Amino acid sequence: MDLIQETVFRVIGNVIGSALAVDMDSSLSEMRVNSIKIIQIIAMLENELNFELDEEDLIMSNFTTPRQTINLLREKYGSVELA
Repeated sequence: MDLIQETVFRVIGNVIGSALAVDMDSSLSEMRVNSIKIIQIIAMLENELNFELDEEDLIMSNFTTPRQTINLLREKYGSVELA
């Protein structure tokens, strides 16, 4: 597991605040992750990985599963470092 994947899973776990099992294709909406929680996830990822998402990347479809979020971050922000 690389830094981006590890951070995405940790942040999602912190935001959903439960012991739900989360895998790469877990639907965040099925785990009751609403738009407010998506904003929290984005803010925490930006803070922990020390980058800022581009406006065009801030669409819900990029954050429907951990896999989609991880793929976006790897493609666009592959050289992130811990803050």
